[in-house]
Amino acid sequence: MRWNRCKYACMRARKVSFDEAISNPRVYRNGKFLMEKRFSGLEKFRFVEPIGYATVVLAAQDEVATLPYFIPMKNMDVKIGGNEFDRLRRWYKQGKLSKSRGLPKLKFPDTSSPRKIAKLIRQGVLHNARFAAAVLVSGIKRGRKEDERLLIRTDCTFPTLYQIRQQGRYTTPVAYATAYVATLFIKNFPAGMPGVFPPETLPVEMRRAIVAGIRKHSVRITHKTTVKRVGENEEEI
Repeated sequence: MRWNRCKYACMRARKVSFDEAISNPRVYRNGKFLMEKRFSGLEKFRFVEPIGYATVVLAAQDEVATLPYFIPMKNMDVKIGGNEFDRLRRWYKQGKLSKSRGLPKLKFPDTSSPRKIAKLIRQGVLHNARFAAAVLVSGIKRGRKEDERLLIRTDCTFPTLYQIRQQGRYTTPVAYATAYVATLFIKNFPAGMPGVFPPETLPVEMRRAIVAGIRKHSVRITHKTTVKRVGENEEEI
């Protein structure tokens, strides 16, 4: 049953990756929604170690379309990086990715079976892979005497490919994260609450239970707040 969930996530990721590659990313700028060019906004972003710096670009993600409606903010965007997105960006610049061409099976192959994944790992074809996510929130905290500029950063690091393999699961870090977190949402979703809800509108007790469940399965979540006062150096808390 666990593999079925992960396999579904992998199959879905194949279509989602293609959709992200051919879609213009939505951003939120100065209180308005805008559409940017595909694979634009390129920058070097520092993820937690041992990943370190990676090239990231704007990506089409649902969070940008919902969060500004429920959490007051001025700007928001989502960026994704890694060797897979580097490859998609290269294909896009070469004119090989377009909606009219459809989903090329050669570039987006079907999900490998658990036996095939295990074989690729043993042969050294499939190397260790890592998946991490980071959320950065910056803003001004109004004070009685002086204002403070805050940068709040949350990092989430999921088990590596090798660590997942040691658990007896034959899947990838991204598919593992997608399927596992989805099951936690299902497990904690309250009865008698029909409808479609973005995560930020769910009851706080439910969100806390989901985060607690994530921490129990080798997923590391860290928080750091940086405070910068007028005329002073930055101070980490």
